[in-house]
Amino acid sequence: MPGTDQPLCRHFGNCGGCSALDVPLRLQLDAKLARVAGLLEPFLGAVRPTVATPPAVPLHFRTKLLYPVRPDAAGRPTLGIYARGTHDLVQIEECRTQDRALTALGTAAERVLRELRLQPFDERDASGFVRAFHARVAPGTGELLMGVVTRPGLFDTGAELAGRLLAVAAELPRSGRQRLTAVGVVRSISERTDNFLLGERHVPLRGRDHIVDRQDGLEFRIGLGSFYQVHRSASAILYRPALELLGELRGRRVVDGYGGIGTFGLRCARAGAARVEIVEDNPSSCRDAEHNIARNGLGETVSVERAAFVDARFEPGPDVLIVDPPRSGLREDGCERTLRARPRAVLHVACSAEALARDLAILVPGGYRVAAVRLCDMFPHTEHVEVLTLLTGAS
Repeated sequence: MPGTDQPLCRHFGNCGGCSALDVPLRLQLDAKLARVAGLLEPFLGAVRPTVATPPAVPLHFRTKLLYPVRPDAAGRPTLGIYARGTHDLVQIEECRTQDRALTALGTAAERVLRELRLQPFDERDASGFVRAFHARVAPGTGELLMGVVTRPGLFDTGAELAGRLLAVAAELPRSGRQRLTAVGVVRSISERTDNFLLGERHVPLRGRDHIVDRQDGLEFRIGLGSFYQVHRSASAILYRPALELLGELRGRRVVDGYGGIGTFGLRCARAGAARVEIVEDNPSSCRDAEHNIARNGLGETVSVERAAFVDARFEPGPDVLIVDPPRSGLREDGCERTLRARPRAVLHVACSAEALARDLAILVPGGYRVAAVRLCDMFPHTEHVEVLTLLTGAS
């Protein structure tokens, strides 16, 4: 297990994916607890952050692959993960955090791109055509969706690429205990010239443009452009602890800010919330959320407001406001919108402890106090951690 003299991955120390694979898990968690406690200390009072230790060292838990495509010395497409501190690619032959089937798929996809002589994107002069390769597995169903991110323009080999990728996917090893079922290949079209690795438009090349997952008695449709947690055990590590912190939801009104496809909101409705309002501005996520509400028979309880959280017009005074912002946090305008909403309780879901501390520096003086902090180790073997913070109105 990690903590031996030699890391178990040949790429460790070069690949930028992991930073603590050689550190025993308990020491990783202790370090994360200490860092979060130190950052949040001015706001905690008597509250102490907690974290649960999993029964085994988490391995092969990532259900999403997103590899940049760049030229090698001969100009051929190369796929992989950026080397630490650089934009040089490490071709991934093995990985202890990524699903084994996805690692095998990444290797095979590079071969297919080379066989079709597709031109890789070169960030030095923004030339080339293929920018990235994307794949996601639904852990509850075994469905696999693949995507190729390209520049705009004709894609004469798109159908052939899709066919070859689907053929490759049929020969992949199991994902956990499941056989994978490839359901589609999508072209994601990007006009950007920076290093953002997903396009603005998504066009099916073959098959479906989404996968379906089943978790906690709910069914979720996830499009290529929609956010979905990448840890295979996200239900146990994140969503169930979040509901435990919220307590009894029967009869309550919940606003799910930054609600995505409804992963928090639908769970709240299933737990008995009388009314759930999902606020989301990503078009793909909004479409998925609306589909998921109908598919799960929750149309009388759950609605979607298509708006950025800071511009949302939901009525003030919800019993619970859930905010799950991007890594930058709520920032000043999001915190001000939260304070104007006057919720009885706020569940802040943060993937950056530093951003959380900046948010609390506004929310706590604004009339809220920290009632509980729970670390959810969604990113083992790295310095990153998800943090659930429950805030209640000051007494």
